[in-house]
Amino acid sequence: MSKIEIYTRPGCGYCTHAKRLLTHKGLKFVESDVYQHPENIKQLHARTSGRTYPQIFIEDISIGGFTELLAKEQNGLLAKPR
Repeated sequence: MSKIEIYTRPGCGYCTHAKRLLTHKGLKFVESDVYQHPENIKQLHARTSGRTYPQIFIEDISIGGFTELLAKEQNGLLAKPR
């Protein structure tokens, strides 16, 4: 199973959709809420130039946000774990 990390902020509809999609697929992920843990913002900025939320990483590679995650799902690239 892939290592998935998602940086989120409160009130973000796209963050909610991304987490719902991952959960529906049965994929585990680590969430970092940048408002609850503002120290994670510096870490996020060191990893990507993306400044919108969510920011999603699969196997330590930035894939972008919800739109890119949804594209992966539509192309069959998000498989349920066995």
